[in-house]
Amino acid sequence: MQRLVLSELSVSGDTETSTGLAQVQRAVQASQRCLVITGAGISVSSGIPDFRSPTGLFHQLKQKYPSSVTNGRDLFDATLFHDASMVNVFYSFMGELRTLIDRATCTPTHAFIKQLDEHGKLLRCYTQNIDSLEKRVGLETAFVQDEDAVDSADSASKRRKQTMDKKFTRAVQLHGDLDTLICTICHTKCPFSHKLALEFREGTPPPCPRCKEIEVIRGIVGKRSQTTGVLRPDIVLYNEMHPQGELIGSLNEYDLKRRPDLLIVIGTSLKIPGIKRMIREMSRCVHDSAQRTQRAGAGKVIFINRDEPPRGWDDVFDYFIEGDADHAVNLLPIHGDKVALNDGESSSAESGQDPMSITRICNPVMSIDRICNPPVDHVPRAKSTAKKPKSLPSILPPARVSGLRKRGPGKPPARKITSMMKVVKSSIAKPKIPDVLRRSQRTRQRPPTASPLPS
Repeated sequence: MQRLVLSELSVSGDTETSTGLAQVQRAVQASQRCLVITGAGISVSSGIPDFRSPTGLFHQLKQKYPSSVTNGRDLFDATLFHDASMVNVFYSFMGELRTLIDRATCTPTHAFIKQLDEHGKLLRCYTQNIDSLEKRVGLETAFVQDEDAVDSADSASKRRKQTMDKKFTRAVQLHGDLDTLICTICHTKCPFSHKLALEFREGTPPPCPRCKEIEVIRGIVGKRSQTTGVLRPDIVLYNEMHPQGELIGSLNEYDLKRRPDLLIVIGTSLKIPGIKRMIREMSRCVHDSAQRTQRAGAGKVIFINRDEPPRGWDDVFDYFIEGDADHAVNLLPIHGDKVALNDGESSSAESGQDPMSITRICNPVMSIDRICNPPVDHVPRAKSTAKKPKSLPSILPPARVSGLRKRGPGKPPARKITSMMKVVKSSIAKPKIPDVLRRSQRTRQRPPTASPLPS
């Protein structure tokens, strides 16, 4: 793993860092099937703090709630719902985080991922963030086109519809999002509105409106009351299973079969076991693709983060760019003026045309000036108006040419009777008589003979 420090590049102009950065740029430009994995580090410049840095959310929670929170990670664990005090802290913090997300804007890193998608280079983006900034920048995060139809269908048709188009989802939210809330009892989803965010900031979980409606109806008809659910953020906490885990696994397997040639990991601390396993599997697939592809610079794994990766990642990443994510992606142009290919060939940008364009190969298009004003050496010859003497077809042999008879005007040509035609005519004129009938005819025509016995 080669380390590239952006601060050294901007201050001293390190030659080794410049050479390594040029190789990274070459890999991005030569890539055609790129996978991107992002963490909380890409949203820091938008005003949303990360989790594990000294100024991250975990450290802020410990300072704000010293009596309730001993470890910031405990506030994102599914076991917090067993403690009433932790539940109040959790809802208060989620209300504040929702307010920060509403004020946030998309970063240059989000725009860089969108540009990869627009240029047809992005296979898919896998994000650990719950801010839904990928959706704001224009990346599709839904698994199907009509989510309402899927929610109302049964489980069999639901699985069928979800596996229809695996290229539809452009950004997979591995930990859910804060755009929606879900009921803990009936699993009804509703948008996380500003009004609900204010209720969250008070630390009290709001009741589910659908469960309240069902409770009123049951009271009218005289049925006993049931437990009413409360709304919680539709995110995946620690020690929880993702409700779309099977579908995400099938998308991951599908992307690996498409043979990605570039993996970019941005803004993550590499602490979550599932993310670590996913990155290692994708890295092996990308390094294997380098042996199959012939493009220069393909098959690289790039890690961009402010902090160094933990031990054991040297054989996974080819380049580690240490620095700000937005600064790093600004140095990675998706298309360059010149991209060196194999055997010293020039790129399409240098040659001015696409070498793989079938339209140019099969249907070359001439300019209007060349058609109207062709060069002198290529002026087409004028067609001769003199009539050429008619001649017999050259495919006829000389013997048959000499045997043809002259015919007058308006008469059809004489047809030569061949031996095969004679056979056909004879078979039509004289039908074949079976041998049994022939013998009977001979016996009838034979005259009677005199008996040798005396009369």
